[in-house]
Amino acid sequence: MPYLRQFNDPPFEVVEEVLDFIKQTLEGLAFIHSHGVAHRDCSTMNIMMDARPLYPDDHHPQQTHLSPDTKRSARHLSRLEHPVKYYYIDWGMSSYFSDGDSPYVLGAKGADQDPPELSNVHPYDAFMLDIFILGHLYEVNLLQVYHGLDFLQPLVTAMMREQPERRPTAEAALRMFNDIRQKLAHTQLPWRLRKRAESGTERVVYDTLSAAKVGFKLVRRGLIGT
Repeated sequence: MPYLRQFNDPPFEVVEEVLDFIKQTLEGLAFIHSHGVAHRDCSTMNIMMDARPLYPDDHHPQQTHLSPDTKRSARHLSRLEHPVKYYYIDWGMSSYFSDGDSPYVLGAKGADQDPPELSNVHPYDAFMLDIFILGHLYEVNLLQVYHGLDFLQPLVTAMMREQPERRPTAEAALRMFNDIRQKLAHTQLPWRLRKRAESGTERVVYDTLSAAKVGFKLVRRGLIGT
């Protein structure tokens, strides 16, 4: 297992990076569910990434924003040009169900306490719990942090429905995501993610720099004229 760091450190920079994160996490969830495994705690701290492609010069194992010798800031590259892999970790609360087993479980533990069904008394569907937790992660760490991701709201809303039986399965959520992804224009993908907390001045400066980068990348990809 490679040395891992939090999935959003360094932060996402462009729309396409967020889409890759969602694609990988939904594919991973669909895979484990198809094999009868429910994670039951797939929250923010339990999704990590192998960031080696982003740090060609490595970084300090504890002070991850610094170089290995701690003498300077750790230089990192873009996910867009140096893709990473994401991993689910901490399987201590997971459950395995053989074919024909009931997926209903008890338990109110977990880092994310927002799922309405969590209970030590009333059984709930472990697979649908995973769907809510992952949808809530997208809501809190993506949609509430960045502008310009509203196209993901229908997916997130479906995954976070209060009634577990009305949520999509992992496979259905992945199909829904793929449908959303296919409808996006190519020019949307490399556009900068604007943090909701940015000031007006920061936004103007960062948008100008991003526009220049996007224009260069589009020319290089042949999506606009040279």
